[in-house]
Amino acid sequence: MSWINSIADQISSNGLGTQGSSLFIGQLPDVNVLTTLLTEYQGDVIETLSSASIALNRPSLQVMVKGVADDYQNPRTRIVAIQNLLQQITNQTLGGIYFVRVRPTSSILSLGQDDRLRWSFSCNFEVIVGSA
Repeated sequence: MSWINSIADQISSNGLGTQGSSLFIGQLPDVNVLTTLLTEYQGDVIETLSSASIALNRPSLQVMVKGVADDYQNPRTRIVAIQNLLQQITNQTLGGIYFVRVRPTSSILSLGQDDRLRWSFSCNFEVIVGSA
């Protein structure tokens, strides 16, 4: 399991989306429900701690939540809940992946409405995962 799948599992197990219907990784289908998209992007270089034989991978994560037409509050509430959940991940193993930390690197950003009047919000995170 990859680190982003572990994050998706954590979001899903806390009632903030169902993978494949309202929670997606990498690509968001055009559906008319409250949805969350997780996207991995460039982070810092891998750091190796030779004294502990651990490599720290530092990918970045963007979470984007999109609502239904003319619904501002539900996607805004959802992204706040996800931000609060993810920033609690510190020194724990999820799905066999050791997470040193997941930390927001931005405040929540309104992306406005799309052509179908659906509000979207995003937040970016630094993810630090360890591997032996």
